[in-house]
Amino acid sequence: MGVLAQPRFHMPFRSRLNPHVDQARAHAREWAGRMGMFDEEYLEWPERWSEDAFGRADFPLFVALTHPDAGAHELELVTDWHVALWFVDDLFLPLVRRDHDRASAEARAERLMRFLPLDGLPRPLVPDNPVERAFADLWSGTAATMTLPWRDRFVGSVRRFLDGVLWELDHVDHAVTDLIEYLGARRDFGGLQFTAVLMEHAVGELPRHVHGRREFRTALDAFVDGVSLHNDIVSYDREAAEGTVGNNGVEVTRKVLGTDRRGAEDIVNVLLTARVHTLAGAPGTVPPDAVEFVGALQEALAGSYRWHELTGRFGRTAFGALAKPRGLGTSAAYAFRPASSAGPRSTSPSSPAAIP
Repeated sequence: MGVLAQPRFHMPFRSRLNPHVDQARAHAREWAGRMGMFDEEYLEWPERWSEDAFGRADFPLFVALTHPDAGAHELELVTDWHVALWFVDDLFLPLVRRDHDRASAEARAERLMRFLPLDGLPRPLVPDNPVERAFADLWSGTAATMTLPWRDRFVGSVRRFLDGVLWELDHVDHAVTDLIEYLGARRDFGGLQFTAVLMEHAVGELPRHVHGRREFRTALDAFVDGVSLHNDIVSYDREAAEGTVGNNGVEVTRKVLGTDRRGAEDIVNVLLTARVHTLAGAPGTVPPDAVEFVGALQEALAGSYRWHELTGRFGRTAFGALAKPRGLGTSAAYAFRPASSAGPRSTSPSSPAAIP
């Protein structure tokens, strides 16, 4: 089957680009290399962690679009954390799946958590892989800016992400056959909970009472669902090529409802649009202390859409056009247009999406 045109996505929020994106790009490439992420042993499968592939994916652009107001140092820090988790997502699962060793995978995840002690102090542990080196390098400085409850939420979000990788390992050859179960697992285990915790660096730590409010959790879940469902649509072809599409929401929908891929994409896009509407109405429901943060979530969702359009991570831009230039001095190539509403499905891969 050829590559289908993407649906038009409803996106009423504006995205903005952090002006320090070029600096973050240069830093991320140097830092990832220093951590060992481009070492030869990690180039075998999948072929996505060479320096060239890393540049095409443009992870710093994702962070620059989801953290538009972060200072230069803050943007570098948040980018490094995201790169570390992307490395886990891209390579931990495939390498462990290749070795068919669930016990080893669980042991590796447990050892990783030892590099994130709640007191934030270094431990006498010698890192032996790029992720352990990344956690050891980043955690002490990150934890120093956090209260204990904030550290606890941060560490918990990483734990949930690793649990999600293990969950996916259990299900990659025995995919979920229930759409509700899939959506719940995607929300619980995806890395977006981690992204939300890190976003407090940009707008300030939220008061503890905010996190217990149902309205706030609803807004946060809408953000997580929005990024996840949109990614499922855009990343379908890549995951199909890698043999991991069984845990993609489009594929789950296709099998559960007995429809074709186009019909499944349309259904997932309806769910996605509903979550966007929920997030759009959230500022009027959350406590006043959380309004600015919810606004940041809205911009971050728009930024994630834009990154999926521009990144080369999926072998092509989401809408079929050639990727725009990347590297130092190229940030001016990215134009940001006003938000617009959803329309009918694109008739060709190069049709523009209704995103800001």
